[in-house]
Amino acid sequence: MTDFQGPLTSIGIDVGTTTSHAIVSRLQIETPPGDAASPAIVDREIVHRGEVRETPLVDSQTIDVDRVAAFVDRELTAAGVSPAEIDTGAVIVTGETARRENAEPLVHRLAADTGQFVAATAGAALEAVLAGRGSGAAARAAETGGTVANVDVGGGTTNIAIFDGSQTCDDGMGFDDVTVAETRCLDVGGRLVTVDDDGHVESVSPPARTIADALDLPVAVGSALDADVRDRLMSAMVDAIVDSCSGPPFDALTRSLSIGTLPDDQPALSGVVFSGGVGRLVRTPPKDPFEYGDLGGGLAAAIADHETVRSWSVFEPAEDIRATVVGAGTETTTLSGRTISLDESVLPLRNVPVAAVSGPVSDTEETFKQRFDAATAAILSHHDPGEVDAIALSIDDVGDLTYDRIRVIADALESALAPIPPTLPVVVVTRQNCAKVLGQTLRRTTDRSLLVLDELAVDGGDYLDVGEPTAGGESVPAVVKTLAFGE
Repeated sequence: MTDFQGPLTSIGIDVGTTTSHAIVSRLQIETPPGDAASPAIVDREIVHRGEVRETPLVDSQTIDVDRVAAFVDRELTAAGVSPAEIDTGAVIVTGETARRENAEPLVHRLAADTGQFVAATAGAALEAVLAGRGSGAAARAAETGGTVANVDVGGGTTNIAIFDGSQTCDDGMGFDDVTVAETRCLDVGGRLVTVDDDGHVESVSPPARTIADALDLPVAVGSALDADVRDRLMSAMVDAIVDSCSGPPFDALTRSLSIGTLPDDQPALSGVVFSGGVGRLVRTPPKDPFEYGDLGGGLAAAIADHETVRSWSVFEPAEDIRATVVGAGTETTTLSGRTISLDESVLPLRNVPVAAVSGPVSDTEETFKQRFDAATAAILSHHDPGEVDAIALSIDDVGDLTYDRIRVIADALESALAPIPPTLPVVVVTRQNCAKVLGQTLRRTTDRSLLVLDELAVDGGDYLDVGEPTAGGESVPAVVKTLAFGE
């Protein structure tokens, strides 16, 4: 017999290069019987799909924050949900939007305005994973046991997530229980060049300029975009997308357009899913390549016509243009273990920087102290304690779960926390199920605000959001993310 808790009401908001949209969903929690059993999200239902709107800009470098906030308010009203009723979710800025000057204040404002616990996120790699979960590519990999790539082609970027269905996750981060093998991201999208009704170029983004210069193509604001130039530009974009999916080796242009580190191994893909504003058009490209005032329609047609793409097994997506927002609204939240130790007065917490206590498990108390001291020093060197709500230390492996080991770790933690202002809350995260006893041991020696959570996988450099307790107060919702504005 199982104990059902919830549901949680979740919001997903995606502010992209070309379009923005929001969804509201219900996340059903199930707590299996047994004191050690952890709650899990077992079902997700989208109850409101917001209108797809053009992302409003003040100018080429500035998002119109007030207009974005206003449309989110309207979507909440249409869904019949107030911000106070939102339990969890995520706001993500994607593509070119993440590079705009006010992207960070925008996403933090939306996160604060839409609920007590809504995560603020940004970054192409995270976008790739969310889109792949929202599109159904992860589920397809899980069902078939194959390796499925989701290729999310938007206005500003193409984000590829490769899911390995032969391996399952053990960190509780995915409903589909499938491993994200890797992500590959490119500065390629349909909105990199915009045109007016007469086919004259209105804007050229830096990545499009990179391609034009590499091919010696005459692309200039105010000039007509010659059909041959347009076709060569889009052909180069598609070649880069295919190359990024198939390599290494990678073409020099692909390398210059890539975001982040390129992988060393070729994937053996069993199928591909296309999503995103341009990706959704691959199945039925528009007749007019400039239908949307940019290269999107023509780029979709060029993808569909590419020889390598025609050789792939292309699966239908569960979601296309809304894939990322569905992922943000239904797949970002996980739940901590059931045996945790909380100071509920400091919840919710947002954007808590994480330092990892790394290295092989050791029995020596001195080694533990050195590792904890190093983690604390690292986080204080990068973050002003007066500018964060809390700090977090992540322990990958505590070793054998004995009382003596827990005491050693508690002693090492107590020493490492000494340089941290006593009023600043500290979150301790372990992958193993030991948070309650570790918290009890720590509280015997300190009265600072502490949260000790377990059964979560968090790495150094990540950020952690922690919501208010759910599942009868025995667990907390959490989002682990990377903030990568200006990426």
